[in-house]
Formats: sequence, C-alpha cells, structure tokens
Amino acid sequence: MKWWDNWKKQSWFSMTVAICIGILFYMLLSHISIFGNFFAGLWALVKPLLYGLIIAYLMDPIARFYNVKLFGKMKKQGLARKISVVMAVITVLVVFALLIVAVFPPLVKSIAGLITSIADVISSLNANSGDLSTILPPGIAKMFSGLTLGPNVLSKITDFFTGLLGGVAESGASIGTGVVDVLIAFILAIYYLMDKARLQEMARRFFMVILKEKRFMAAREIITRINTILLNYIKGNLIEGIIVGVVNGILMLIFGMPYVLLISIVVGVTNLAPTFGPIVGAAIGAVLLLLDNPVNALIFLIFTVVIQTIDGYILKPRIFGDSFGVSPLLILISIIIGGRLMGVVGILLAIPFAAILTFLGDGVWTQYKTHKKTIDPDRDTLM
Repeated sequence: MKWWDNWKKQSWFSMTVAICIGILFYMLLSHISIFGNFFAGLWALVKPLLYGLIIAYLMDPIARFYNVKLFGKMKKQGLARKISVVMAVITVLVVFALLIVAVFPPLVKSIAGLITSIADVISSLNANSGDLSTILPPGIAKMFSGLTLGPNVLSKITDFFTGLLGGVAESGASIGTGVVDVLIAFILAIYYLMDKARLQEMARRFFMVILKEKRFMAAREIITRINTILLNYIKGNLIEGIIVGVVNGILMLIFGMPYVLLISIVVGVTNLAPTFGPIVGAAIGAVLLLLDNPVNALIFLIFTVVIQTIDGYILKPRIFGDSFGVSPLLILISIIIGGRLMGVVGILLAIPFAAILTFLGDGVWTQYKTHKKTIDPDRDTLM
C-alpha cells in the first residue's frame, strides 16, 4: 500500500485526520441521546440473559455439591448433572418459600406499624404546632418542654416523611414489575446449568482458536482464580451478613425494641456493602427507633458499634482469611466508581473487584520482573 505510505508523509495528512476526528466527536456529542436510547434498549434486551447467567453462577455450587456428594459414582454423568440441577432448583425454591413464610408476615406487620408511627408523629406535630414534647417519652419530654419547630421546619419534616412513604410504595410497585424479568432469568439459569458442559466446551474452543496455547493456559488460570475469589467473597459475605443480622435481632429483643425483624434485615443486608454499608444500616435503624423512643435509638447505636467492631476485627478476618488483602484506598475507589456505574450492585462487588485488580496487577508485575531478569540476569532487583 504505497499510496497510503505516501499520504502519511504529506503535510496535510495529520491536519485532515485531526479535523475528521473532531467532526466525529462533535457529531457523537450532538447525538448522544440517540446512543443513550440505543444502549438503554440493548440493556433491556440483554438484562434477563445477564441476570440468568448471574443466577446460574450462584446456583452452580449447589448443583456441583449434589453432583459430587450424591451422584459422583453414577456411570451416566450427564444424567447425574441434570438430576443435580433439579435438586439445586428445588433447594433454592424451598429456602425462598421458608423465608417468605417465616419473614414476610412479621415484616409486613413491622412496616405497617412503622407507617402508623410516622403518621402519628406527623399528625401530633401538626396538631401541636411542632411542639417536640408531644412526641417524646415523658422522661425526655421535660427536657424539651416549650421547644417547638418552626413552620418551615415542620413543613420540611412532613414533606420528607411523606416522600419516604411514597418511595416505599414506588419501590413495591417496581419490585412487582421486575418479577417477570426475574422469572425469565430463573428459567434461563436452569437451561444454562443444564447445558453447562456444552457452553464451557464452546467457550474453550472459541478461545483456543483466537489465542495461542500458552496464552490460553494463562487465561484459564486467571479465570479460575477470579472465580475462586468471587465464590469465596459471596459465600463469606452472606455468612457474615446473616451472623450480624441475627446478633442484632437478638440484642434488640433483649432490650425490648420494636421493628426487630425489619431493622435486623436492613442491618444484615447493608452489612453486605463494604465500608459504608454498616454506617447506612446503623443510621436507618436509629432513625426508625427514634420515632418510637430516643433511648432505644441510642442503645441501638451503642451495640451496633460493638457488633461492627467485633465483626471487623474478629469475624471478618476469620471468614475471609487472607483472601482479600487489598488496599483500603483501592476498595474505596472501587466503591465510588462501582456505585456510580452500577449502583448498589457495583458497591457490593467493590471488594472482589479490588481483589481481582490486585491479583491481576501482581501477575503483571511478576511477569515484568521475570522479563527483566531474562534480559539482565545479573540484576536481582530493579532498584
């Protein structure tokens, strides 16, 4: 292509390329909404497929457990795999059914009681011109006797709680509309699990075609390590969240606090999110208890600090060991970027993502040092 080489030597070539890139960039910015709509439509299309893969990934360890422990000696391993998948599906459905039966009625009762309490607080404040002593326990009310909220503050508080109740209703409606996607994803997950061996073989052949053997083996080792990191994180995080939620519920029962199940679930779920999760859970629980009794809110914050201290220095190291020895700064950066890009899911995956980045970075650094020693074998270090 001599003509191309000749063009690149011309003085006008660089300027022309720069102008063309500038025009393309301007056109992209001018029609950014079109690209946004395209990707939004594409996401709506592939979302059930991606969710199905995630569900299949989470259910696969259960299926493998049944396959190895119960049907490992069967001659027809294809049939054993299918039976194991069916048993894994039954296990998941039974667990969800038990959770719904055990948790849903008291949870609904707690939410209904909370809504009633919020309505009573708003009604009492409005009826008494924002007098704080009307909503506080008798012992504490004397300290705030005569202290009232101004009309603007009272209006903002009313708007806040009204918006909060509206947000709860909207969340319930959005959950209802997402049931169809979840059902489709669950069905797809079953098919993914049934065809796991075939899908793995297709992926293996594809990567063997596009990669050299040495790079293929290295890529397979990296994927295996990443899979181990994710599974260990998911398993350990779930165990940790359940323990923290149960301990929180027991302490709330001991102190006779309301909304035990609701707050314990919030604390357990928010504990799954690294760094900021426990703070958010403690804040939500304290606000809810503040509506009933400020003393309960104070006690709740005190034993939450104790629980999180034990969790951070005793429970978490024992569950995770040294699997996630990553920089706190890298975790914080992962939380910020993940939260901006993927919302709650990005925050939950911040630690494994940081661990994967650390693992990949260590691998690249090891290869670099090996390469440097190959070039200059007399040097033990780079410094």
